[in-house]
Amino acid sequence: MIPVLSLNFAVLLIFWLPVGHFLDTCNVTIHPEAPVVELGGSVNLNCTTTCANYTRLDWEVSVGGGLQKGDGWLSINIANVSEWELQPICVVQRTGFDPLDTNVVIYLYQFSTPDIYLTSNIVANHWEKIVCSIPSLKVRGSSSPSNVSIFLKKGSNILKWERSISVEYSFLAKPQEDGDVILCEAHLQVGSEVLQKSANRTLKIVASPYNVNVSTNFTAYKTGAPLVVKCHAEGKPFPEFSWDLPSQTGVEYSDSNKTITIPSAQIYHNGTYRCLVHNVYGNGSAEVDILYEEASRSWVAVWVTVSLLVLGILVILGIICYYQKGR
Repeated sequence: MIPVLSLNFAVLLIFWLPVGHFLDTCNVTIHPEAPVVELGGSVNLNCTTTCANYTRLDWEVSVGGGLQKGDGWLSINIANVSEWELQPICVVQRTGFDPLDTNVVIYLYQFSTPDIYLTSNIVANHWEKIVCSIPSLKVRGSSSPSNVSIFLKKGSNILKWERSISVEYSFLAKPQEDGDVILCEAHLQVGSEVLQKSANRTLKIVASPYNVNVSTNFTAYKTGAPLVVKCHAEGKPFPEFSWDLPSQTGVEYSDSNKTITIPSAQIYHNGTYRCLVHNVYGNGSAEVDILYEEASRSWVAVWVTVSLLVLGILVILGIICYYQKGR
């Protein structure tokens, strides 16, 4: 009994409703569905309809734009999107039917390139700080977006990152880091898109002289020995060299004062050889003692013995000659 009543009701409903309502199956759509546009940028929207009997296809939007149209479609190009709440509507008018419309939300954003704040001359072995921040960031519907991350990188290494508009990193500067590139990379998710902007800075590390040392070919010498003394040091900028010597006599300087040569060392060259290095950020020094060795005492003893022996022989010969003459 119930199925029969349902069938009768359906038949009555068909005769009661206009036929056009069952033919009202068309629609209207906009592409792209969720456009992401930077403030001041442009967007092209395309509205299409499947309604065959439409009388008018039009845009309802608060800003102007270039229009193009064809059979079943209408596009608009907005050259300068600057309204944060812009929401264009596409409307289809049809004879004998209510209008159809649909709207599109434009995800407008403002996302500036990050700034890196870094001391121009970083002093080695001092604690320094790198700060990177996004100066301007805004997304439709939010003045402080949550879907933002910022990274500080050096090469493939992530130094630090924050889910924020800024990040700060402290480090103990090392001389060998001079010339390394620091990259600040910001990611922002707007709608279904992930946007990225980045900036970089090169580390400029300065350092007072370090790794200062002195080398020599002899630490003990005899008269006439050729002495060569070299000073080694590092620094940023590279240091200048000078010497504090036992004597300046016969000393030759070369290799920007890093090397001194004494072709024939004498007893007065005995003593401490001190290398002095300096640049605008500090001083350093290193030294070595070079000692004079006297001639071996054993040779002196031999010489004295031989001399006495010769003298003794001469005395004996003299005595013999004297007695022979007396006879």
